[in-house]
Amino acid sequence: MRVESLKNSLLLLLSCLSNVTVTAKTVKVFAQNVGLLVDTRLDPLVNPGTCSSHVHSVYGNAQFGATVDEDVFEDDDWRNTEGKINRTTSELTANLSLYWAPSLYIWDGQEHHLVPSFARPYYRMKVNSDGDRSKVHPFPKFLRLIVGDASRKNAWEPQDTDRGDIRWTLTTLNRGSTNYLEHGDWSYLLDNSAVADRGQVEMNLNFPECLEIDDNGTPKTESIGFRSHAASSLERYDSSRQSFCPVSHPYQIPRLNLEVRYSIGDMRDRLGEGIVNNVRNWRLSTNDSSGAGAHADFISGWPQDMMENIIANCTDGKSKDGGDADCMLEGFELDSRVLKSVPFNNPVPQEHVKEVTNLPTGNCPPIGFTNPPIGCTNDPNLKFRNKIFRDCSW
Repeated sequence: MRVESLKNSLLLLLSCLSNVTVTAKTVKVFAQNVGLLVDTRLDPLVNPGTCSSHVHSVYGNAQFGATVDEDVFEDDDWRNTEGKINRTTSELTANLSLYWAPSLYIWDGQEHHLVPSFARPYYRMKVNSDGDRSKVHPFPKFLRLIVGDASRKNAWEPQDTDRGDIRWTLTTLNRGSTNYLEHGDWSYLLDNSAVADRGQVEMNLNFPECLEIDDNGTPKTESIGFRSHAASSLERYDSSRQSFCPVSHPYQIPRLNLEVRYSIGDMRDRLGEGIVNNVRNWRLSTNDSSGAGAHADFISGWPQDMMENIIANCTDGKSKDGGDADCMLEGFELDSRVLKSVPFNNPVPQEHVKEVTNLPTGNCPPIGFTNPPIGCTNDPNLKFRNKIFRDCSW
């Protein structure tokens, strides 16, 4: 009888423990600027080898093109940065990732004018209140992800809750007070006087942070449409599995929070305040005048051993726990907010995209070099280009 009573007590205790609510916190690991590489009608994930249906603003790896090869996202000697500054627009040279999103245009009544932009990716992770990071893994090699709905051209309705975690902000003015349900398009910016005071409008996208695994426990890096192999984390910690990820997608990675910032302030000098501040003149390159069609693509080019160190040791770009950890990011300059640009001359559709009467779409023009490269180069800052020539040294 006593044994049975102890058994029941133990079962009750285990049941209680499994239902304990574990407080979650989100840690900002670090952020960096990634300058504009090119505005072009290419999307190597959705439309490999040909034009996409709309113009994208592309940031990061300078080997972007109509197709992408896995090897251009890897560098086993990433610690050696000599001669590599021009291989990415990321201010952190070891990051060979690519990010792209729809371009923003402003209509002046006669032409659509391309708005300059840059990206600022934040990397965050969800952990227990005790700060345990051991369940968070580096991005697997050549991970590809897409978020958002490029086909949407109408503002969201209140009942449209099945959508991505994407919102529009006026950067620091309201970033902390916005959410994807109330600020997922431009409706709240119409006739909003605050627009006139801001130099940038921001597309803010959260990528999923949990991945599906195969039968061997290896995380999947792609799926049809580049979406279903990834999922958002759980609202609450699953104590029985010790995970923030759903059973279907148990592999946790850092959450990419991508800010695409469009510099509308630069356009006021060119087009006038009346035109630029009128949100009804804004168009995404998909011809979406609502902002609800926000979307973005990501290909990871992070060295895995570097990301392992960052996950374990970094908070806001510095060593966590008061400096006791060894965060290798402290060896890099990430506070300059530099809008880096690099030479780009890979083949792109030969069409105008900056000032156009009609937004570029439809038939694909020839894809080629605007200024054909001469061939192999010995310039240490341009040797990354040699990779497209099989006989060149890399």
